Amino acid sequence: MLTIWIFGIACSAMAQSETASDKRDEPAQLPYQQLVKIAHSDSSQPKEKLTFKKLTFTLESNIGIPLNQITLTLQLKKGPLPIPIDPKGQFTIPFSDQLLAENPLMVSNQPSGSLKLKFTLAVPEMGKMEPPKVVDGKVKYQAVFQSLVKLKEAMKKMDSRFGEDGSQQLAVQFVTGGKAITIHQNFGSRTLKARGDSTVWLLYDARLYEENPDISVPEGTEFYVRSASPGKVKEIKK
Repeated sequence: MLTIWIFGIACSAMAQSETASDKRDEPAQLPYQQLVKIAHSDSSQPKEKLTFKKLTFTLESNIGIPLNQITLTLQLKKGPLPIPIDPKGQFTIPFSDQLLAENPLMVSNQPSGSLKLKFTLAVPEMGKMEPPKVVDGKVKYQAVFQSLVKLKEAMKKMDSRFGEDGSQQLAVQFVTGGKAITIHQNFGSRTLKARGDSTVWLLYDARLYEENPDISVPEGTEFYVRSASPGKVKEIKK
């Protein structure tokens, strides 16, 4: 599984207070339905029915409060339910239709605007999907990148800045055993050599996707969608 961290999703409630300074002393809180909505953006979840039994998030303080001093509680009608937080900041809440209908608040002992949630979005690697069709040593650009395009669309639902310059992006890694690949564009061919890890990395290019050129790949090449940090993106562009 490829795990991608999306930061600051829950900013509407757990982060900045939407009103003036008279709400600064209010506790950080988030409705249960909002937590489920975040998790429902996971591309592994069918949109017609939620299949998970629990939701897992990671919590951190924006103001340097130690995790062992932070508490979370679901304010249920039958009484408050404490939510344990492990030393790494991870916590889990159960999922059920009953809780979804009740929509309790998850409340912290910390002030509004002082906490940040991270959600782990799990998406399958391309190598675990049906691989792109290779004919006579060539594969179409769109066949390689169609899974990345779908995943990118899912990411942008979680974070509108995903994929922009200076932020996290997705890339395709060609595992070629140290051999090069060649992109056969309309105006000429371009050969890309393997890097030190014996693979070739490509970022998505909308113009190439529209052109859909052939890519010559060595026999046995494996294809993976990978998360690329801003530093990795800069390295690929070189």
